[in-house]
Amino acid sequence: MSDKLIDVNNENLILFNDNISKDPDWMKTITNLMSLAKDANESFEYAQAVNYLNTLEEIWDSKNLPDFSLELRFELYKEKGKAFSSQGKHDEAILEYQKILKFCRDSKYMNVKSETFAQIGQLLSKKGDHDRALGYLQRAIGSYRRIDDRLGLCKAIRNLGVIYLQLGELDEAEINYIEAIDIAEELCNETLYADLVNNLGAIMNMKGNWRKALDYYRESLNIYKSSNEIRKSAYTKNNIAITLTEQGLNDEAFVYLKKAYKIATDIKDASLTLIVDINLADLYLKKGNCQNAKNHCRAAEHYLIQADFTNGNFVETQKIAGKIARFENDYEMSLNYFDNALDVAREIGTQFLEAEVLLERGTLYRLMNRPFDALNDLENSYHIYTNINADSKKEVTENVIDSIEELYLNIFNSLAEDVDKKDKYTKGHSDRVASLALLLGKELGLKSYMLKTLVASALLHDIGKIKIDDNILKKDGKLSDSEYSAIKKHPELGVDLLRGKEFPWDVKPSILHHHEKINGTGYPFGLKGEDIPIGARIICVADVFDALTSDRVYRKAFGTQKALEIMQEDSGKAFDPVILSCFTNLINQGKADSVINSITEKDELFSIWSQCLIDENKNNNKLQTLVS
Repeated sequence: MSDKLIDVNNENLILFNDNISKDPDWMKTITNLMSLAKDANESFEYAQAVNYLNTLEEIWDSKNLPDFSLELRFELYKEKGKAFSSQGKHDEAILEYQKILKFCRDSKYMNVKSETFAQIGQLLSKKGDHDRALGYLQRAIGSYRRIDDRLGLCKAIRNLGVIYLQLGELDEAEINYIEAIDIAEELCNETLYADLVNNLGAIMNMKGNWRKALDYYRESLNIYKSSNEIRKSAYTKNNIAITLTEQGLNDEAFVYLKKAYKIATDIKDASLTLIVDINLADLYLKKGNCQNAKNHCRAAEHYLIQADFTNGNFVETQKIAGKIARFENDYEMSLNYFDNALDVAREIGTQFLEAEVLLERGTLYRLMNRPFDALNDLENSYHIYTNINADSKKEVTENVIDSIEELYLNIFNSLAEDVDKKDKYTKGHSDRVASLALLLGKELGLKSYMLKTLVASALLHDIGKIKIDDNILKKDGKLSDSEYSAIKKHPELGVDLLRGKEFPWDVKPSILHHHEKINGTGYPFGLKGEDIPIGARIICVADVFDALTSDRVYRKAFGTQKALEIMQEDSGKAFDPVILSCFTNLINQGKADSVINSITEKDELFSIWSQCLIDENKNNNKLQTLVS
């Protein structure tokens, strides 16, 4: 049995077998419809392409003809999938591509299967279904390797990198892009190379190297222009605009976005229009044009609701709507938008977007005079950016955190000046204890929020001594029992002094209990073991060590090793043995040499505080060991 072939756009397609009717009218109609559909897709007339293809299927069915040949099926479903995808109808597109997989069982069609796996993976990624998307792309990569299709492999690896980029796994994305670039160069495929360089630009932008990002974008844009890749040129102009906006170059960014928007609407590309709408909304808001920002945001939101998408673009739209409401001082509405955005970001697992929403909500909480909530969101945002190496965003977040914390540091500084007026030793002692506690906290693997609580507590741990009589506080000689009883009240007096003062860090427990002993013989309440807050246990070690290694009115300072020997005798009695052992190691390693018996500056606490933000990745294992 021989097959009849017809040529559509220079491609041979098996339309029918010899035993099928050879009515020239419907044969010509089928041929023309397929050709028209392809032309419509190429001309960005996606709805018309679907109409042509639906008509083709209806004619085939109405003629009561035998089944399509596999080749025609594949071409039909592929063109419909392409049209639906460009319209943003991802579910419909996925159904068309899955029809190909249903019939694509013969090993000779492995190339078709590989391409289809990759297409479905891309579409699932756009829907925010990243787990399934990764699964399909891994299957595509495996199939391409099996048939040694280097071009298909390159594209699939690129798409894998796109998903990792969306998830905020920047290093993993970069590894995939670099591998794909090597293949693209090997194939001398300039357009594919431009795609990959473009994506590398996005990574550089997230990592804070915006100049390198612009270099990559402009290199790819030149290639797209020379090969008349209109759609990809628009995407690149959009990317350039984002980078310029983040550097405050809003006017230059606006020019690029308007060009991208015109292309997107001219070619009727729904996905591209959506992305540019979102970015124009954000840029108009930055320029103070709230109405235009609303118009573009609503257009994006309407499209996403109609398409029933809960993906990264939905998060972006909700985030910008929240920013617009915040700009208009509608804080409750703004909070609702940010909450929605955060829920979806966490649901789909996009770390980068989660961090961005936390940053925006933290900024809102600050305006709402909710500093505790603000710092909690900002700290969480900062640590996500740190973990994914998004340095540019990390710097922005850190600046907002610093501006809030400075308000509280000024309060600390004012209290410290009161202490200094009362007793210069006590002020310098508290600074050194804070520095030692910070070093010890880092060695133990505490997270930065805990470190800040620890440092704040250490800076204020002796604040209650302001209320102690000078004759007792500065007595040259041994204290009487009544005088010692008065001194022992300073932790409670410190907490009383701070009553009515609210801080984002829970400092009072560590101040109150820093003279408790691990065996229960300390004061003021005789707590023992892990009933003593960890911050108090750390401050206890740092406090005693600094007292022993400092000159006092009644004795000279002990040497470092002698002080450690004295403290070691009380390991398990006064001191937590794990904490003391860790402290001894850091002292012996010379990590505290610059702190021991140092003379502190008036504004020392600002310097100490600046060291609290750390790379938590390096400390997670240590913390796990301590907690367990």
